[in-house]
Amino acid sequence: MRTALPFLFVTLVACSNQNNSPELNQCAQQNYQCEQNCNLSSTEQTMTRQICSGECVEKYNNCKAQAEELSKIRTGQY
Repeated sequence: MRTALPFLFVTLVACSNQNNSPELNQCAQQNYQCEQNCNLSSTEQTMTRQICSGECVEKYNNCKAQAEELSKIRTGQY
């Protein structure tokens, strides 16, 4: 179940996004990989794991913001 949660998150993000762009899909895939790396590199419920997961979320949010800006530029919605 623990390994299914990041996958579920990625799936929900992809399904909930109306503009299912390749860039946003890439962000979701990168987030999944990041979370998997956190799972492999640290044990459950440790500060290290929480920090690692927090960094994954931050990277995903930055990636998503850039992808959304790119999408706006492409569609002319400045």
